[in-house]
Amino acid sequence: MKKQFNNQKRMLESFGDQFLVICPNCSKQAKVLSLGEHQPYQIDVTKRFTCLQCGLTKDIVPKKNNFNQNKISYEKTFKDGFINIGGAFDWYFGYPLLLQIPFREHTFWAYNLKHLQYLKSYIEAELRENHPYYLSVESRLPLWMKSAKNRDLILKAIIKLELKTK
Repeated sequence: MKKQFNNQKRMLESFGDQFLVICPNCSKQAKVLSLGEHQPYQIDVTKRFTCLQCGLTKDIVPKKNNFNQNKISYEKTFKDGFINIGGAFDWYFGYPLLLQIPFREHTFWAYNLKHLQYLKSYIEAELRENHPYYLSVESRLPLWMKSAKNRDLILKAIIKLELKTK
């Protein structure tokens, strides 16, 4: 029987509760967490970087614009002072994600293990629902990730990423 993926209508923002990143001090695994609601539109919530290896800790409260809203960017490069959604770095500090790996001329990345497992279940599925919610993770994936011809190689890359966290 072929593996199926049923659209869960999850947006990328739903995986932003925790980021596995590389510590800028010791280059080991670290975390970025929200000390409250993790949704990017929630104002005045402290975000914390913590490295369990070297003990480095940093806190930040995202800056607001003139309308008392968080400054949010959907660019592929990190912009200081913004919540940066959609690149191979955490939203707040811009530290590189631990769960990223080169794939041909692209980079495959995930924020955390929940995000990685969601992507894995989508990629390994041979049958996928046709009309995903237009803001869902699966609707925003690039074509190279959705392609059946890349499925086996991407799944091998995911296994390598899973081993990074052990």
